Amino acid sequence: MTLPGPLKTALIIVLTYALLVLLMRYRRDGMDWGPALLIGLLATPLALLLSWGRDRFIGKARRAGERARARRRGESTE
Repeated sequence: MTLPGPLKTALIIVLTYALLVLLMRYRRDGMDWGPALLIGLLATPLALLLSWGRDRFIGKARRAGERARARRRGESTE
């Protein structure tokens, strides 16, 4: 079963928020629900932005590696 794009995005956002809130609430020196929920609202976009940046950085490195291997073999990628 595949999910439509907007539904998949919404699901990722909600699950990330829930995971961050639960991590802050139930860590060893956990905080109350109120601050955990508020900090979760701030931390969720940051976590998703960092994840997106990591994926983009790794993708660029992979493409650069493919181009370098192609140059060593004497092939042209374009």
